[in-house]
Formats: sequence, structure tokens, C-alpha cells
Amino acid sequence: MNVRQKKLIEKLHKLERLSIEEEAVIFKVAPMTIRRDIQLFEKQGIAIRTHGGAVPRISEPAQLFIQPDASAAQKKIARKALELIPDDCNLMLSAGTTTLEVARQLAASDLRICVITNSLPVAAVLFQTKIQVILTGGSLRNNSLDLIGPVTEKNLDEYYIDLLITGCDGASAEEGFFTKDLNLAEMEKKSVKKSSRTIIVTESHKFRKPAFVKFASMTEVSTVITDKKLSGEDASKITKSGIELVLV
Repeated sequence: MNVRQKKLIEKLHKLERLSIEEEAVIFKVAPMTIRRDIQLFEKQGIAIRTHGGAVPRISEPAQLFIQPDASAAQKKIARKALELIPDDCNLMLSAGTTTLEVARQLAASDLRICVITNSLPVAAVLFQTKIQVILTGGSLRNNSLDLIGPVTEKNLDEYYIDLLITGCDGASAEEGFFTKDLNLAEMEKKSVKKSSRTIIVTESHKFRKPAFVKFASMTEVSTVITDKKLSGEDASKITKSGIELVLV
């Protein structure tokens, strides 16, 4: 491997992701060059291609459930979300680092609820607690331990969901909430439609950074919980949409 490729592999293992556009700028090469590097890494079993980049390929099953710690902001957001979960409700928790932190705090709570989830890490965190856990079923994504696809969407029709708590990859105070994965977006759209109430939990830096596909408009969301670094302009737009905004 050349020097660039070695540095890319170091970054892949350190940051657990690579962005084609970002690395092309850093190394002052064409995006196609980085794309070819990633294709090489994939052939060698080092990486898995994603939309716009790559993630490391995990070869040891025991490493799959080692999830990154939540940030201080995510922990505060999750703590506030927990206060909004009523006892005896049917709660859907989607995949994501912030929703996983909600699950961690739920596991230590006295709430007796039913959690429906497409996230295997969420299910693992809630294992052997008082909480009833239902997995949606479906196809396992190749770069994340969560379930998506037509089976997942069809199975959601079987459940009544009081409350959905989900995160996002990007957000716009005018347009709504986005994800990078087209297949995940379809599942998220179905979840929003099936739920009586939707809470978005996300850090403020996701705003003004719309991702690939929108899964919820502002009018489909009841509450947004984020940190106090959210700009005043975005906060004003969210509240004017009739959404409850909670800053922590």
C-alpha cells in the first residue's frame, strides 16, 4: 500500500468511518482516487463501503456489540427523553447512538413498558430488565446492527405505538429530519406514521446539515430534544412550527 492508503486505514480504525469527499480534499486528490482506495480495502476485508464512504469491517463477533460511549450532550438529551416516557406505554426506539443511550437509561429505570426496536444493540442493552422487548425483524444492514427492509415495514403494521423516539443524521429547522440510508429512511417514515407521538433526539450540530433522505417533516414531529448550542434562529423556526423544543 502507498502512504495515502496506510493513513486512510489508520483513520478508518481510529474514527470508524471514512468520507470520500472529505478525504479527497485532505489528500488533494480526485474523489475517484479515494473511491478506488476504499474498493481495495473492501477486497482485502478491511472495510465495507457505505453511501459516500466506508466503515471498518469487524471480523470478531464479540466486537459487534461494543458500542461507543455517548457524549455528555447525548446523555443529557437521553435523560430528558426518559422524563417524557409514560409508564405502561408502547415505545419504539430506533437505531442510533442517542437512542442507544436512552435504552441504557431505560434499563436502569423503574419504568414498565414495551419497547419495539429495529436495533440489536438496543435490544441487548434491555436484555434481562423489566422491559418487554420486541424486535421488528427484517434484513440486517451491512454496516450497522439494525434491521430494515420490507419485512420490517410490514411487521410494524402489527403494532400500536404510543411513542417513537428516534435520532437523525441531519436536520433542517424548515424541512425536517434526514438519514443517510435510503432503506432506513423507509423504515423511519413508517415508524413516524405508525406512532401517536414522535420525539427527535439529536445533538444541535446535526442542524443545517440535511443528509441524503428526509424521513419526517417538521409537522410530523411532536418534540425535539437537543442541546443548548442550537442557534436562536433554528430554535425560533422550530417553535413557530408548533413543535415542543426542549434544550438541555
